[in-house]
Amino acid sequence: MNVTQQEIENLMNSVEHPEIANTLDELGMLRDIKLNEETGAVSFTLVLPMLNIPVEIRDMILNSLGVALKGKATKMSVELAEMTEEERTKFFSLSQANWKL
Repeated sequence: MNVTQQEIENLMNSVEHPEIANTLDELGMLRDIKLNEETGAVSFTLVLPMLNIPVEIRDMILNSLGVALKGKATKMSVELAEMTEEERTKFFSLSQANWKL
């Protein structure tokens, strides 16, 4: 599995939010993406507007990331974090402007 850190970041940063017409990167939802080049494992932090978002939405996001990494990563390790007030303000501004439903 010859994949680079940049390829992993590009794949993950292109994943779109399931309900908002923006990528997770644009929404500020991904941090600390790291590829262990020896094992092929990818770890990252998923930053949520609030930790108590519906489990279904969180799982949809994680599933989308898993699909993006399929065949590129051997394992996906995720930590959850909550956005700062400034990050949350930007997130909600983008979500209002680009809501899909």
